[in-house]
Amino acid sequence: MRVPPLLPLSLVVLSVALPAAAQGERPAAGQPGQSGQAGQSGKDDDEVLKAGRRDPYTEGDAAAMQAAGIVAYGPFPWADRQSTADVDRVLGEGRILWLETAHFRIGCSLASAPLPVDAEPRRQLGDELLRLHKALPKASDKPKRLDPWLRLHLYAQRAEELYASFEKLVGANDASFGDGQEPPNGRYLGLPGKYLLLLFQKQSDLARYLDRFTTVKSEQSIRYYHPVTNQFLFAVAVDANASLDEPALHSNVVYSLVQNLVCGLRGYAVAPPPWLAEGLAHWYSRQVATEFINCKPKDADAVNDRDKHLWAHKVKLRCQHDGAVLSFEQLLRWRTADELGYQGHIQAWSRIDYLMTLGPDKVGLLLDRIKRMPVPPDGKGIPPETLISAQTGALAELWEMDPAMFDQRWREWTQKAYARK
Repeated sequence: MRVPPLLPLSLVVLSVALPAAAQGERPAAGQPGQSGQAGQSGKDDDEVLKAGRRDPYTEGDAAAMQAAGIVAYGPFPWADRQSTADVDRVLGEGRILWLETAHFRIGCSLASAPLPVDAEPRRQLGDELLRLHKALPKASDKPKRLDPWLRLHLYAQRAEELYASFEKLVGANDASFGDGQEPPNGRYLGLPGKYLLLLFQKQSDLARYLDRFTTVKSEQSIRYYHPVTNQFLFAVAVDANASLDEPALHSNVVYSLVQNLVCGLRGYAVAPPPWLAEGLAHWYSRQVATEFINCKPKDADAVNDRDKHLWAHKVKLRCQHDGAVLSFEQLLRWRTADELGYQGHIQAWSRIDYLMTLGPDKVGLLLDRIKRMPVPPDGKGIPPETLISAQTGALAELWEMDPAMFDQRWREWTQKAYARK
């Protein structure tokens, strides 16, 4: 399968990279025992090292693990024929907690975090902790802090809940894609390997991982396609961005995992249109209560930092003026997320927000139809006009709208749906 290049995203959302394996080459990866400099422990590592590899909330009990949806702890296979033990040899033994669920393999070196101060993020977290406590009784539903193992369990729960929601969106279940070893017939939305999530506390650990196990040299959080085992990774380092408190990190992880699920659906032979991928990722991530936004406004966007998170309000005001909004025809013609700009991101989100009110199943059908499109054998990918035609055709069939009607109905809807502020 020829894999199209992943498209770079803006900072906070993180860069995206596809290794040279898109052209059939295997990416560089660290080999066991060949680490030039294993991670050294310091104050940031104390909590994780003291927490130890034994999960205090299940203590390795098979029944407790099953109830919590835990398949395994490390070591286990990771990506591109490497294992978590190989990663440990490079980054340092005991500095990462490893956990595997039904659809994800997760590594976490996050330190403890305080509970949110603001009321809505605190309420949302309380609901999550209550659900976790029901599945994992030893995990308190009212902790004073989120310790390293508790944070790992929270992200495992979040990832699996998101996966279930996405499967429902596209009308699928675990039996929908077969059990093949090649896309698009793999078990995990069409891919043969589980999705990967790395939650680093330290930026230096992220940089070392990327240097040794990918073809990318970077210190920025990233979405990456491991080409040998056909797995999507999202790796984030909290220290790389001062804005990543717990609710912000949660939002960012949701945003990035949705991007990976959208790209991985039925294999990565067809890259999803930016407006649709970004719109869906923002729609899910903005359900997390935080002022953090998963895009970086450009200087030319002239966005005020104080209210840049008030997307509904900004879209509503724009829609009151002719010429102030981006037409659907414009959104269709953009090829990369960078082209969207701040207004493109918030209006793509709002378009999905509107379509979701008309039935999430239809949004899922739109995405599924695009991902099922046959790829020309010449390796050049689907021509832009063919992709645009498929989207306008689906718009007409699923919602009985042409692009101009979509523009009009969406603008009218924003005036009723979005409060003044």
